[in-house]
Amino acid sequence: MIANRSALAHVSLITNRKAVLSLGLTLCIPLLSVCALAQQAMIISFDPPGSLQTEPLSINSAGAVTGYYSDGSALHGFLREPDGSFTTFDPPSATATEPASINSAGSIVGSFVAGQFHGFLRDPEGNFTTFDPPGSTSTLATSVNSAGAIAGYYTLADHSFHAFVRDPDGAITSFAAAGSTSTFAKGINSAGVITGYYLDSAQMYHGFVRAADGAISTFLARAGQNCLPQSINSAGEITGQWGPLNDAHGFLRAADGSITTFAPVTPSAGVVPGAINDAGVITGFYVDLHDDLHGFVRHPDGTFAIFNLPDVQFIFPFSINSAGAITGYYQANDDTTSHGFLLTP
Repeated sequence: MIANRSALAHVSLITNRKAVLSLGLTLCIPLLSVCALAQQAMIISFDPPGSLQTEPLSINSAGAVTGYYSDGSALHGFLREPDGSFTTFDPPSATATEPASINSAGSIVGSFVAGQFHGFLRDPEGNFTTFDPPGSTSTLATSVNSAGAIAGYYTLADHSFHAFVRDPDGAITSFAAAGSTSTFAKGINSAGVITGYYLDSAQMYHGFVRAADGAISTFLARAGQNCLPQSINSAGEITGQWGPLNDAHGFLRAADGSITTFAPVTPSAGVVPGAINDAGVITGFYVDLHDDLHGFVRHPDGTFAIFNLPDVQFIFPFSINSAGAITGYYQANDDTTSHGFLLTP
């Protein structure tokens, strides 16, 4: 697959594996930016030992990063500590491991393949708990909050998707928005409020918010347009994308339900927000008119910082912590593989 405009519909894209990287590579790279604030930042490029492709997806308040990498034969999970050291891991019997989220305590959740996709929780000591909602034929855990509650979604034998929340005691509750043919939970905050999106019978995506008591409210950023929330912070602010999947725009939904739409640069070929931190700072990427991808930071006052790397066409920021540190991955061009990055403000 190629990291181009199709990333708007599916941002977890990988290129072919032509490049072989050095083991445990960590480099400091000068930052190219149009913003004075970002000019003071530093980007560190990294890869776990043995990685041929690295895709970090989440960073916690301490600066620990999780994601997955390929060694050329399988996908494995990794934890990058704030000091730059790596721990690689796989749940028992896993043939592929895809961590998705790390909380402030260092607990990691994600999915692994052992015949089918299953959910996993890796505690800070490295112990695994695996789980599936009843009847699941494929389980994808997407987010874990500070209390250890996990949100995600799963499929049934009829190929429908359903959302779930797993309480810290292990109890699993499935849920779906009214009028949904499939429901996808994407983020859970410290209060247990969940956001995500659902598909209706007309094949349009709607956003939803599930309160801690189970009440579900739905919303659209713009009437008649797809709405795909991706992340929620402790204040209940939500970010995501709206509009055509191949030409999306960004939105911020405040805790009171008011919605602000945004684009870092206009014109562009699409905007994909990835995460919002507790300060209300959003990160993600936009696609320019040449199909190159650029990282952005949107501040609470609505101003933007744009960041790029020298000689890099595609950059995918996915997660931002309370200190404003950002992680994700980048690709130099269509013919190269991905490397992880950490941007520190």
